[in-house]
Amino acid sequence: MGFTLIELMVSMFILALVLSGMVAVSVAGFQSYQKARAIKIVMENTSFALNSIAKDVRMGKITPTSSAGVTNGIRQNYLLLTRNSTGVAVCYVISGNGLVLGVREGVTNPSCNDGVLKVLIDLTGTGMVFDATSGFRSCPSAPSTTDMGYYTCPSSMSASELRRGWAEINLNVVPTDGVSNLGMSSDAINVQTTVSSRDYGVETAP
Repeated sequence: MGFTLIELMVSMFILALVLSGMVAVSVAGFQSYQKARAIKIVMENTSFALNSIAKDVRMGKITPTSSAGVTNGIRQNYLLLTRNSTGVAVCYVISGNGLVLGVREGVTNPSCNDGVLKVLIDLTGTGMVFDATSGFRSCPSAPSTTDMGYYTCPSSMSASELRRGWAEINLNVVPTDGVSNLGMSSDAINVQTTVSSRDYGVETAP
């Protein structure tokens, strides 16, 4: 017994629906895999960068980012320090509208805008970005009331003294469509630490 034209067309339509569903599921699965892989790579790179910066802080000396050392624990997009082993000033910076984390070596400007930038993490094309909570806090300056006093330098210090003791590093990555959520996205990567320098103490500013 053969098939009528109508039966054949119905069969082909059903087959097309099944194939379309299978293709859609396969594409979704592949995209999910690619997304998970990209997030995993970014997470690994971010954790490695955080550990590298923390190592530099431990083995170096945090440098004030202005002639008066006035940073007062305010979050900035760069962290300036001097390596004790070489005496070279380096600056870790988040730039490129939150797409790039890099390091400048041989920095001479307290604003950290000279030297060649060596890229550590480039989020271009990943669909992710360092959000507004990313950055660095440190305590190389005089007292302040910033952030309700939690990140301020000791109140016993004068404006002519610099405490080069610790830095807080925040590297928080979110999907570009979730930037407004400030890291609340389920795909957000949040890595942070507070690290103390071995060269800890109060020093008089030159």
